Order: sequence, then C-alpha cells, then structure tokens
Amino acid sequence: MTKQQSLSVITVCMNRQHHLFATAPKVADWPHHQEHLILDWSSDAPLRREQLPDDPRIQLHRVEGESRWNLSRAYNLAAHLAKGSFLLKLDADCWPGELIPSDILTVKNSLCWFGAGPDGRLGQFLISRSAFEAVGGFNEILVGYGFDDKDLKARLQSLGWPLCDLPVEAVHVIPHSIHERTSRKLEAGCRPSSCLYAQSLAHRQATAMSNRLAAAFHPWTVFRSTSRYLQLAEGLWRCDQDHIPRLPTAVDDELERFRRQIFWSRFLELPESYVKQLSVVLLPPDQQGQFRVRWWHRCYWYTLRRLMRFPLGLVGAVKRCLPRRGR
Repeated sequence: MTKQQSLSVITVCMNRQHHLFATAPKVADWPHHQEHLILDWSSDAPLRREQLPDDPRIQLHRVEGESRWNLSRAYNLAAHLAKGSFLLKLDADCWPGELIPSDILTVKNSLCWFGAGPDGRLGQFLISRSAFEAVGGFNEILVGYGFDDKDLKARLQSLGWPLCDLPVEAVHVIPHSIHERTSRKLEAGCRPSSCLYAQSLAHRQATAMSNRLAAAFHPWTVFRSTSRYLQLAEGLWRCDQDHIPRLPTAVDDELERFRRQIFWSRFLELPESYVKQLSVVLLPPDQQGQFRVRWWHRCYWYTLRRLMRFPLGLVGAVKRCLPRRGR
C-alpha cells in the first residue's frame, strides 16, 4: 500500500469478551495496520478501554440499546467509523496470521479478498473501502445468523469486482461451537449439550435460508438507506429505531412463518406440514431471529424424538444385515 493508503481492522463484539481479550493483543502485535476499530454491540458488561492492549491504534466505540446481534448493521457502522482506505474484518475470535496486505493486494489487481478454510474464516475479509461502499456494505435487511457474507460477495461480483481467497494461514481463529456463534451469551469454557448444539444448528439453517429469500426479494445496493445512529457521547451511539431498514410487513410475516417452519422441523425432527398445523403457542415464531426453546421442547427432544427415530434405526439395521447383491 502507498503512503496515502491505510488499513483499518474492524471488529465487533457482543458478549464475547473472553475471545476479544485473547485476540486483541495479537492484533496489536501485528504491524501492518494503522487502526483497530472495536465496536461493542451492547454487550451486557460494557467493554472498557483499560481492558484492551495499550495500543494507540485501538479505537473503542459502543452502541447502546441493542437486544439482538445483527452482523450487517454492526459491521456497517464499524466500517463507517473506521478511517482506513482498506478494511480488514476480523471477528472477536480472529487475528491476523501470515498476512502482509501490501503483498496480496497487488496480486491479480484484486481489492477483495475473502477468508477461506474452517472455523469461521469464511466470514473474514480484506477489502478496499471503495468496493465495500460501492455495494452499500452489508445487507441490513438480513437477521439472525448466516448468508450475510455470501450476499456481499455476490453483489461485489455482480458489479465486476474480482474476488480472491485469502490463504488459510492468513487468518487464525479460536475454534468454538456453533452455539457460541448463535447465542452470543455463552460463557467461556462452557460446553453446549447435544440439545443446544441441535438447536443452534436449526437456528442457523432457518435464518440463513430466510436471509437468502430476503436478499432476493430486497436486493441491497448503495442506494438503500442504512440505519441511522445518534451520538450520545464520544464513542457512544444509539440507533434511531425509526431509521432501521425493514421489509414490507407482508413479506416480513411470510419470512417469519418460513423461519418458524424450518427451525422447529429441523430441531424437533417433525415434518414441516405438522409444524404448519400446530399452534404457535406450542411452536412460536422467532423474535428478531432468536427462537425461545421451552422446557417441553427439550423434553420432547430427549424423549419422543428419539422414540420416533427407532423405526428408522431398525430399518437401517435390517438393511445392513441383508446380504449385498453383486453388481
């Protein structure tokens, strides 16, 4: 990068300080950025500057009043607050590895590099601000977890921005369960049960599929209005709820029914037609992308769900015992 260019690392954290406290010092040891903008997205315990490394490149901001995680809105604000002409998105569980931005940004003349590999690398990117802003950033219509990065990449490609994969070793990640990604409440060292794991997997499937439909119905462009934030104090923000992008009511209601159908059918292993017929009192819809699982749902998951699996298991066992026919 030239002297006129600068690189901002952007990180958003919501109730995952144990990850951030492990990765922020490693980002501070990385010499190739001019700013590390950290946005606290309404964590229950607010981040304090003294908890972070003594690095003058760190800029800490906080958004008040957000009850749910929203990656698109959070990272759009972080990118807006950052000053760099290039943006390196690193979640709270990530830090740079064998990555020298000035080397790779000249390869194939690409200004859009996306993470590749396991453990959450797919959601990270190194991108020019001009490319990010050309497509309007992340799609703020999306809720929950999943499809936000795929939507961003598809819109960049549609405008002719060449995309490349970052080498796997360019980004290091703290491995953790899918439950910690979806819940935003899990404490450090806590191991989710098999029920919680199944719940989180169903949650990701439901919101990712819903987001795919939402993005198709409401394509995001630079001409879409993003959320508006009011500055309460230096580094402290609150969103103006009247200026959050929303889908038309009829479409939003349809996607809510779709998420409900997918989540409960995946989690409880019920036919989708049954979920559609059962009362919403028994199987309620999500609230802003989050599903409330009650004790009777867990009871069913541990008991009746397993009994319903028995016939399938029996058929599978019989099939394995039968002699195989020659080709």
